[in-house]
Amino acid sequence: MAEVGRGTVLAGRYRVLEPLPSDLEGVSVWRAVDQILDRPVRVRVLQSGDVAPALDAARRAALVTDARLVRVLDVGMHEGVGYVVTEQIVGASLAQLVENGPLTADQARAVVGEAAAALEVARRRGVHHLALRPSVVHVSADGRVLLSGLALDAALTGLPPGDAAATSRTDAVDLVRLLYTALTGRWPADQQRGVGPSPDVETAPVLDGAPVPPAELTRGVPNDLDTLCTVTLGSYGDGPHTPGELVHELEPWGEIRVGRAADGPVDAATAGAAAAAPAAADVETETAPVRVPRQSVRTVFDEAPPGVVRPGTPPPAAPARASGLPGAGPRIERTSALPAAGAGAAAGAAAAAAAPPTLPATIPPVAAGHGGPPPSVAPAGPAEDEPWGGAWDDGGDDPFPFEQDEPEERRRFGATGLVLVLVGLAVLVGLVLAARALFTSPDLTGGGTEPEQTASSAPSEPTDDGSEPPASPEQPAAGPPVVIGIRSLDASDADGEHEEAVTRATDGDPGTYWFSQTYNRPDFAGLKEGVGLELRLAQATAVSGVTLQVNGSGGNVEVRATSGDAPTQGDVLASGPMGPETALTFAEPVETDVITIWFTELPTMPDGRFRIELPELGVS
Repeated sequence: MAEVGRGTVLAGRYRVLEPLPSDLEGVSVWRAVDQILDRPVRVRVLQSGDVAPALDAARRAALVTDARLVRVLDVGMHEGVGYVVTEQIVGASLAQLVENGPLTADQARAVVGEAAAALEVARRRGVHHLALRPSVVHVSADGRVLLSGLALDAALTGLPPGDAAATSRTDAVDLVRLLYTALTGRWPADQQRGVGPSPDVETAPVLDGAPVPPAELTRGVPNDLDTLCTVTLGSYGDGPHTPGELVHELEPWGEIRVGRAADGPVDAATAGAAAAAPAAADVETETAPVRVPRQSVRTVFDEAPPGVVRPGTPPPAAPARASGLPGAGPRIERTSALPAAGAGAAAGAAAAAAAPPTLPATIPPVAAGHGGPPPSVAPAGPAEDEPWGGAWDDGGDDPFPFEQDEPEERRRFGATGLVLVLVGLAVLVGLVLAARALFTSPDLTGGGTEPEQTASSAPSEPTDDGSEPPASPEQPAAGPPVVIGIRSLDASDADGEHEEAVTRATDGDPGTYWFSQTYNRPDFAGLKEGVGLELRLAQATAVSGVTLQVNGSGGNVEVRATSGDAPTQGDVLASGPMGPETALTFAEPVETDVITIWFTELPTMPDGRFRIELPELGVS
């Protein structure tokens, strides 16, 4: 077996430079350089233990792509020694961040929330960490969370994997342990599972077999975080069972401000209670770190409906007011009523309160040639029936030219609005005509309703005994299929996607729609085969087609005669790309009481992302 040290070139490519700390027995960590791509990398040399399972775990971890997971770049053997090459880690670990004291509650929530979101992505690909500890969570100087050792560390320590439910629960509980460490600066070890004390973090005190609640060790811990740690790490067996459930418990969280380089200094601005300050003026850096606003993993999929005023939107401008004192001067520039920064809000409010109630804050000087107001005009302001106070005649120059500009703009004819109204009316008429053509059966007799009247008025032939034959009962007209139930389908989740909004697709209101989650690729980012909707009809009816109104363009949809329990089975009745008005007609009518609409590719939305927005859905 080869001896790896400074200057060793692994696989003829990775030159080892200097050792780095390692908390796993039989594993050495090195800073290295990729001589082919000329980039810094991090190499873990597996000198002992179960090398083959560890390399296999690293290969599985390389298949999971997420910005918060340290990327595995290469896996291999060099003269009998296994190695794993990853991208370089530039952020300080959680153990380093709590050296001088615990994090504030909002920063602990954000750091652990980002780690939980990353592990939820891995869980959906069937990969788990199972060896979480403070040394594997890193926060860079620009506020990014990086998680190392996915699947690999558990294989190196020999921890048993277990089934899917048990492994998901293990990661969820260990994430809560990290939250406990961030809140208290102490690590609650799990001796039963073999995860012992952390060498870099003080062990948490234990009371009645469970860690002491965080609120008893650190002041200011919120009740929800204290309860979450207590019920999860106690003997209750409660708490989140997957990293995704923990994301729901922690969101929303804000910007991460405690990050720093792995070898950077630790000061009061990056640890302890001072982390709550948005900026630390006493920390001297060459360049200010980039502040990355953090969002919840779920809220990126749920956008606010149109018309909702977002925070920070200035109110509408106040109507123009004129003073009773005439004067000529330069044009007065209007500015927003909102202060430019939060610190100026109080000053702006004080200035507004100190201004005279009847006069503007700035009055232009009186123009030469114009006198003051006549004696009949009160000093406090103009009379109600004389808005200008009678200070000049109608033919004089207007001392407030900006007061005349606004009415002229309001009286200007808006051609764009008229064109939009006409286009909307044309589209509405087209939709009505298309609906009538779709749901009205064609006249195959060639003579309108006259043959039907002739048939009804024709005398009936008498029977053999001379009596009139009984009248034949009239057959009720067959109407379109009636949808009585709808549910969403997800290839990877039994709960579907946005089940609470599925009825919007059949409520007859084009202003509401059912929508799927948002993905960064039209193939669902490789996470699933597709999503769909199951439609249940009132009775078995001959169905000849399906119509879809879709926001966006592109994508692909299939219509199958099967239930939602097996959405990808059954005959494909119709398929094709989607557009604003998509009509899928079957080759021949199908007698069925259930239809599955299966989306195999997502359409592109105007914002460039990929999701399904389905305002209306019809069956004919």
